[in-house]
Amino acid sequence: MPFTNRFKFLLESKQASPASIRITEELIDLIEKEYHIKLDESNGASLVTHLAITIKKLTAHEKLSKIPDVCLTEALSFKNEMKFANRLTTYLKETHQIDFNRSETAFLTIHLRNVSQHLERKEEKKRN
Repeated sequence: MPFTNRFKFLLESKQASPASIRITEELIDLIEKEYHIKLDESNGASLVTHLAITIKKLTAHEKLSKIPDVCLTEALSFKNEMKFANRLTTYLKETHQIDFNRSETAFLTIHLRNVSQHLERKEEKKRN
């Protein structure tokens, strides 16, 4: 897995748990299937870090930060990514009883938008 070192660091620093890493790996598989891409450090590092840390916090019932209104507005403008983020959060709730709130779904949407933009740049380079 391309995130082995990142996951090792997150575990050693106690920012993630074995369970949050396992669930993050499940989400990576779903994201890779949706976007037809292999996530790695260049296109998914912030996404997987955010997921592993957030999932650990949610399962430990820690309080999470609220997304700033300007970021929420931006996230809501990314319709395709928001739709997929909602599918992922439904998966988390139904499969693992982890409930991403509106702010965390918006943060996830922004990370997914970064993946989309990475794909768009890659496609543009192919055309040129």
